[in-house]
Amino acid sequence: MYAYTGKLLEVDLTKEEIKEVELDEEILRKFYGGRGLGTYLLWKELGEKWESVDPLGEENLLLILTGPLTGYYPGMKTAVVSKSPESNGVVGSVLSSEVGLELKASGYDGMIIRGKAKTPVYLFVYNDTVEIRDATKYWGMGGVELHKTLLKEVHEEIMKKEKLRGIPKEPAMMYIGKGGEKGVRFAAIMTKLMHAAGYGGYGAVMGSKNLKAILVKGSKSLPDVYDREKMKSLLREFWKELF
Repeated sequence: MYAYTGKLLEVDLTKEEIKEVELDEEILRKFYGGRGLGTYLLWKELGEKWESVDPLGEENLLLILTGPLTGYYPGMKTAVVSKSPESNGVVGSVLSSEVGLELKASGYDGMIIRGKAKTPVYLFVYNDTVEIRDATKYWGMGGVELHKTLLKEVHEEIMKKEKLRGIPKEPAMMYIGKGGEKGVRFAAIMTKLMHAAGYGGYGAVMGSKNLKAILVKGSKSLPDVYDREKMKSLLREFWKELF
């Protein structure tokens, strides 16, 4: 299998369980990219009972997914897919974030998040380490505050654990603000300070699961591609057209 790791992380916030899910290559070929795969996964699990699924209920899934070019081509997006509380349909919202790249570098093509945590939590993914952590003290914070507290603390934790010198790149973080926490049906999922998965109201879905943020840092090699030289040639052509 090329360009994919063939694995997803599945996190059940209700049961506080984490497991890996294998992906079939045929499915990846048939349902292309993060939006395609997300639509397939959502319909596979919720399709027959779609009308009865509350977008802000525990039964709804929140999917964070990459595509085959994630990590190879600059500017690739991270797809967020769920049943939308804004439209009751499926919207493949995209995020200009390194979350997708860091997931791939941790060994995963994406995440399936289900259920609802009893209290506010955040997810921490660092290569093979995947944890559901308490986020009570961060609940109610906006982006600026989260960058000064949560992101800084996790970054320092990684540096200390690995005894890293200098200033290595901080983890990628996606998060919600007060609108998402309160279930505003058009709330966005944010990353950095200005970028958002703005379609679908998926910030409200995150908030309904008591999930404040997802932080990801990976240091593994990206999955191999079929023809590296051809890929490099295509990337050079893209750059010429863009710049």
